[in-house]
Amino acid sequence: MTERPARPVAGSDDGPQPVDTEYYAVDTDASETEFLAACRLYARDVAETFDLSVDVSALDWQVSRRAKRRAGQVRYRDGEPETVVLTWAYFERRGWAAIAETVRHELVHVHLLNEYGDASHGARFERWAERLDTHRNCELFTQPEWWVVCEDCDAALARYRESKLVRRVDEYRCGACGGALRLVDGNARSVAGD
Repeated sequence: MTERPARPVAGSDDGPQPVDTEYYAVDTDASETEFLAACRLYARDVAETFDLSVDVSALDWQVSRRAKRRAGQVRYRDGEPETVVLTWAYFERRGWAAIAETVRHELVHVHLLNEYGDASHGARFERWAERLDTHRNCELFTQPEWWVVCEDCDAALARYRESKLVRRVDEYRCGACGGALRLVDGNARSVAGD
């Protein structure tokens, strides 16, 4: 059994120091219960360290095994955050460090919802994301089934479900330039190097 490192001490003259993600790390063979417990403990310490208006224990923490486009999500009603959902596939593919970054990302959303009723990725979010060393937007981690590609400007939209746009791509135009759209198989586009 490996010994956990000593819990980091937060704060300095230059402001709060990042919370050591490795102290809370779990492997992908952890159960959902263990995974969520580690996420909650980590979230609590991040919220305390950065003085976020987040009551981690008041939030419901869940795992999604269906999500393909996002690593995490805050569900809220009437501007009140209720649930933090973390994507298991993202954890399996990218590991603990990536999910810890996602926890910080979702905590920024909860904080901004609590303080300003703002769930966007706007300027406030960007400042807090930088402070907490987290991403502003999530990268794709699952290959989409299709890409909708503009014939003129090469803009591309990932699509994971057979939506109206996918079924009737010829009835739509590019939002950026007005060009014609075409549907490309997700695997074909990744093979082509796009």
